[in-house]
Amino acid sequence: MLNSHLWVSPLILALVATGAACAQPLDAAASGAPLHSCVAPPQVAGEFAPQGLDVRTASKSVKPGEDFFTYVNEGWVKDTTIPEGYWDYGQTSILGAKIDQQIKGLLTQSMTGQSPKGSAPQQVGDAYASFLDADRIERRGLAGVMPELHRILAIKARQEVARLMADPTSSSIVAINLFPAEGQWRVHLDQQNLSQPMLGLWNTGTYSGTDQASAAGREAYRAYIETLFRLAGVDHVAQRAARVVALETNIARNMWPFEKLRDRRANYHPMTVSELIAYAPGFPWRTFLTARGVGRETNIVLGTDSAVQRTSRLFAEAPLDDWKSYLAFHWLQNQIDVLPDPLRQASWAFYGKTLSGQKAPPKREDVAQRLVNDSLGLQVGRLYAQHYVTAETKASATEMINYLKKAFAQRLTDATWMDDATRAQALAKLARFKFKVAYPTVWPDFSTLDIRRDDAAGNLQRIRAADWTRQRRRLDPRFKDEPWYETPQTVDASYSVLYNAIELPAGYLQSPYFDANADPAVNFGAIGAYIGHEMGHGFDDQGIIYDSEGRMRNWWSAAALEQFHKRAQALVGQYDAYAPYPDAHVNGSRTIGENIADLSGLTLAYQAYHLYLADHPCVGRASLDGLTGDQRFFEAWAQAWRYKAPESAIRYIISNGGHAPTQYRVNGVVRNIDAWYRAFNVRPGDALYLPPEARVRIW
Repeated sequence: MLNSHLWVSPLILALVATGAACAQPLDAAASGAPLHSCVAPPQVAGEFAPQGLDVRTASKSVKPGEDFFTYVNEGWVKDTTIPEGYWDYGQTSILGAKIDQQIKGLLTQSMTGQSPKGSAPQQVGDAYASFLDADRIERRGLAGVMPELHRILAIKARQEVARLMADPTSSSIVAINLFPAEGQWRVHLDQQNLSQPMLGLWNTGTYSGTDQASAAGREAYRAYIETLFRLAGVDHVAQRAARVVALETNIARNMWPFEKLRDRRANYHPMTVSELIAYAPGFPWRTFLTARGVGRETNIVLGTDSAVQRTSRLFAEAPLDDWKSYLAFHWLQNQIDVLPDPLRQASWAFYGKTLSGQKAPPKREDVAQRLVNDSLGLQVGRLYAQHYVTAETKASATEMINYLKKAFAQRLTDATWMDDATRAQALAKLARFKFKVAYPTVWPDFSTLDIRRDDAAGNLQRIRAADWTRQRRRLDPRFKDEPWYETPQTVDASYSVLYNAIELPAGYLQSPYFDANADPAVNFGAIGAYIGHEMGHGFDDQGIIYDSEGRMRNWWSAAALEQFHKRAQALVGQYDAYAPYPDAHVNGSRTIGENIADLSGLTLAYQAYHLYLADHPCVGRASLDGLTGDQRFFEAWAQAWRYKAPESAIRYIISNGGHAPTQYRVNGVVRNIDAWYRAFNVRPGDALYLPPEARVRIW
């Protein structure tokens, strides 16, 4: 890094903008003291200006040590009404709505402009126009989907069912993807993959639940399937609908619980296709793989093995007509947004009104925008990066990452419970972390994708086929690309154990998570902790079974592994004790990966912030709005988790999610960090107080 008197980093500029200029004498240079650029701050405005915190929302009655989440966010929670169309509402919702407006402008501009065939603006604009053209969609009716629907209903053999399940627009009893394994791209098969849903109900528990709500949900689902079949002119609608629900109930019964699903070892079984056929003989695997274009592959990786095996048996045993009805329903449902209005309204009545409690269907322009953003995400992202991401933003985020890596290296070095051999491997893994910041450095080539203004259903089918074709090209060792699984406009971040890589999309690099005009304490406490969270996933209970090259192997000593799990189990115990309602406790084992990542993230970000301060004495720890730098750091973490939800949403998160409810993602972390106690004078007797020996320290 260059000396600060020669070059002013974006983070320095950010701090200068807050007014925390260092008070150096005018003759500092003459006296031999380091000279730093301390200039008058510009006037900034906005909810989080000037330092990145909305201090107006702090509680006047709740102490930090009693409930830190409420202490920081009480005013916002009290003053915020969950908007129409939202089940729950938080910072990601707010930022997502802002980005939606930006994307809408990009789509409108692309639709009305003239761009070369195959360019991102042409594809995005023409796809948006086709999805917006309700009149044309109504006139065309079911013409775009009926040929395949007739083919499905005319099936005479199970081989043909498997062949049609291979269509990227269809649903299937097995999800197929390409991921790296042991240094090369492999076909991965599993039965539970959110990107390729195979069930019509979102919660598998609804299929088998004996409570009134589950029974009502199944009946409403059956009625919806029947309605969709009737509108599409399918015969025997009542019988077919009932059989689809019964078939999916059996599929759901075979699926793994969440705790087992997140077990990486249980989901990794390299085998030959011949071994797969012997293990799960009920499904025509070679027919399926050939139809998908990977029939020449001799090796695959199988996940959710017992679920796949049981459902393969079900495939052979269930009546052929049941599978035809299953395929017919999902062929329609998977394209519902480009079908005539009566079918779309029936779908909204079930999924929107009955399941989600929405009071009005979405506007056509919102549906069209979602379709484009979901199906052409990287093309939209390319436009988004051009219009809304600056080089300074990317450089500033990269600088922050460098401090986080330095902090993590120090934490690993200082972890006395690790032996030297394990520590060396951990440091090697950290050194090989790949950080993909804001947007791809090399954009994928979609120029041959045919997008037409007058063919909404055809566009959707061609997009899905092209996406799989691009994935399939990775099997060719000569093909090189930079996989991005999240688009630049996404408000999220992720870590991949297989790539040992973190994706930090540009959508996250905005206020309140990151702001070029914000105090570095706030930037480190918000986006810095989020980046640290993803780094922590590389060393959580599942990340530690992968080495620096993304290979699954045991690189830990027995003693170090025992110490790690001892600390992790202590964290499980803490989260097991959290209960927003007397009969609803957080599941510490279910959420352990995210809890480790949260604790790691804030711990790393705090150390990185202080490493930054050490390199930039001009920044200092000046008080802003009566808050020290450390106080601003921790309040930024709590503010980033602003959230309001009804009891139903909180209960759903506890029962089905991999994260703890937001309140505990704040309180459950800070009470394990010594610096938080010092910053807010938290004492024994405070509700969140833990004695030092009870505080969990992993990284």
